[in-house]
Amino acid sequence: MPDYKALQRKKRGQINDEDLNVFTHFSEKELLDCLSSGDSITRTCAATIIGNRKSITSIPDLCKALKIEKALYPKIAISEALGEIGEPAIPFLIDMLGEIGNNQHKKLPDKSFEKWNYPLPRDIVARTIVKIGQTALPQLIDSLDRLNEKQITEAIDAIGFISFYSQDKTAWKALLQLLDLYKLNKIIVWKIIRSLQSFHELEVEQVLESQVLFNPEPAIRWEAIRSLTQITASSAPDCFCLAEKDNDARVKHAVKIARKRLLLKSL
Repeated sequence: MPDYKALQRKKRGQINDEDLNVFTHFSEKELLDCLSSGDSITRTCAATIIGNRKSITSIPDLCKALKIEKALYPKIAISEALGEIGEPAIPFLIDMLGEIGNNQHKKLPDKSFEKWNYPLPRDIVARTIVKIGQTALPQLIDSLDRLNEKQITEAIDAIGFISFYSQDKTAWKALLQLLDLYKLNKIIVWKIIRSLQSFHELEVEQVLESQVLFNPEPAIRWEAIRSLTQITASSAPDCFCLAEKDNDARVKHAVKIARKRLLLKSL
């Protein structure tokens, strides 16, 4: 009896070594042509080999393919190929932020994110950029002055994620400037508040405390509580006492979770 799930994964472009071996001798031009094949396995194989070869000249074609690819496994392979190519792909990727798919945040969340890692960006291009890592930060920061609001919204996710895992502290001033500039954009403010969990700076802590006390949006208040908890060594900020009396139950719950987290950190 055939394995239905395996057949479905194949249909969506999942490959094995045998599939890949068919294409190992292909030239770059042949592989790039394969990116537009009607067969999803062919597209996955082509993108995988291009990534293995780290072909800089293939970047525009990979970006074009990423924009139109619908099948899961070829899309993953194209993203990974651009990640493997690395720094030369960054300018192309920055220009595509927020332009592919509909998975980006469109509204503030209804509940808090209670894990203590940094959430993976939902935007496929931001996810690709974070695969490149710390070398992407300077170009991301420099791009903030020219990007539109939709692109900035996704760039913040990439900056926050990379900063958190690389422990690179260069972005915090740019993020605070962005917070002041886009203080009326609730999604941008929320994402900046989330990104600030990566920076143990006094000025950052003061900004987060202000958001806990004065931001009218519960989602931003509980996100600020979470970010404060991440950057505080052990003792709870004074603003938590007032936040425990917040008129939103989810904010109160965030303080409860934060205090437990801080207690564990102090042990």
